[in-house]
Amino acid sequence: MFTILLSIFCFLIIIFGNGFLWAKLLKINDDSFVLTSFLGIVGMTILQTLIAFFYPLDSGVEIFFILLGILGFAICLRKKNYSYFNFRKNLNFWFYFFAILILFLASFSPILYDHFSYYISTISYLKQFGFVKGISSLDLLLGQSSFWHIFQAGFSHFVDPFLKINSYLSVLFLIYIYERKQYFLLIFLPIFLLFVQQASPDLPILIITLVVINELINRRNNPIILYLAMLAFCIKPIVFWLPLFVILQNIFDKNISFKTIIPVSILGILLLMKNLWLFGFPIFPVSILDFNLAWKPSQEMLTYSSQIGLMKTYDMKYSYQQVIDFSFWESIYRWFTIGFKSVFNLGILICLMIISYFSFRKKDGIYKILLICILIKFVLIFLFSAQSRFFIDVYLIAIFLVFKNISEEKAVFATAFLSVLISVLFTFPGFLHNFNIGKRLSGFAWVQIYKPVENNLININSEYKIGNLNFYVPQNPFEKQHFPWINSYDLKLYDYYGIFPQQIGNEYKDGFYQRKLTPKEKIQLKKIIAKTEKYKP
Repeated sequence: MFTILLSIFCFLIIIFGNGFLWAKLLKINDDSFVLTSFLGIVGMTILQTLIAFFYPLDSGVEIFFILLGILGFAICLRKKNYSYFNFRKNLNFWFYFFAILILFLASFSPILYDHFSYYISTISYLKQFGFVKGISSLDLLLGQSSFWHIFQAGFSHFVDPFLKINSYLSVLFLIYIYERKQYFLLIFLPIFLLFVQQASPDLPILIITLVVINELINRRNNPIILYLAMLAFCIKPIVFWLPLFVILQNIFDKNISFKTIIPVSILGILLLMKNLWLFGFPIFPVSILDFNLAWKPSQEMLTYSSQIGLMKTYDMKYSYQQVIDFSFWESIYRWFTIGFKSVFNLGILICLMIISYFSFRKKDGIYKILLICILIKFVLIFLFSAQSRFFIDVYLIAIFLVFKNISEEKAVFATAFLSVLISVLFTFPGFLHNFNIGKRLSGFAWVQIYKPVENNLININSEYKIGNLNFYVPQNPFEKQHFPWINSYDLKLYDYYGIFPQQIGNEYKDGFYQRKLTPKEKIQLKKIIAKTEKYKP
């Protein structure tokens, strides 16, 4: 907890300091500590993304941003711009209580498999190499390289070596609640406590969504809001509706200016360039607008990925052929009858009804614009891969609208009760284990008082070579430690399609591409797979 507290303290200074400099550069006058900090995140992410094309996000890059943040913070204090810190007057016992709970929950080991399967691996390769051309041809997941992981990689050497930046983001959101006196937002904190242990890009998406909607509904028009919405889109493109919502609302309010379009355009262009360089197509993971780049993944892998995405819509209960044979009404019926997850799908429908109710009840046009954007998202996502997790933001919006007018006392009581309950379950996970839930929860360890618990699994990597590629096969597929890695599952996939990744040049930075296996290499690959059969699936 102590090391996480130190990291959060450093982040509060460094990120605000960078945001202060960006605000001066863009001539944005806003005395919000939180929005200025968010502007710092946007600005640093833009620069880190540019750097990653040419240089690894190593310790030198981190030192540069640390010094820049300290400089900005010092200038702010020198100019006596103390209005940024007025939120301190609103802080009370409950603020510190919830902040301590964030620290406590963040000190546990990560519980999501994604943390080990591609959050860590993405951050790791960005630290070592920066952007690697065609890295999707080695590992499709790495082609995503979310802007949030780019940002995390840039601070993973000194300030945040345990990758607990989501705990800082949760504290920043807590400050936002007290800065704006929007205490009903506290009810979202228990949800966020489930994300503070890992490097999940979902948490920034959820927090940014709440901040953007709250600012717009309260008619606080600020260019930072549009930058934030674009950042959310760059972190996860499934949130495309959020910048669309902000832009449509600004058009409705006649509040669009050329000054706000430039940074938004820069973010959009950077996203397209990143995707083309890493994935070979402008929109990950969709293979549209084919520029026939040599490092793009093979058509077989892209087809397989799209088929898996479509089958995940129905929780893998049906084959791809069955899914494409569904009629329109049958596809909807199956979506609501796929087992346990159908409950969440039904919840999505209820949330849409709630948002629709508010859009027709409220006279303010902003609610109608919000509904239109959410419906556009629902239709487009349903066509590609309507997984329940892609609609978490829809749940949040419905909860936001329903509880917007809840009193501070009720919000504090509900948040405290649920947060303490979650803390108890993390501390004593035996109860959940009895129901075969939370297998990765290991309970409280006293070392957490000083530093967070780390995954103690020792992963063994075996080295092999096919063609010109030397690669490692991790014993645990979720523990990718030595670059370049190919887990046993992907080996079988490459064997099935008869393709394999190769290096473009002599250095990993030169990139990867995929080619057909020769008959001799096919035999070689089958031998490697036979050796790794004993590894964990």
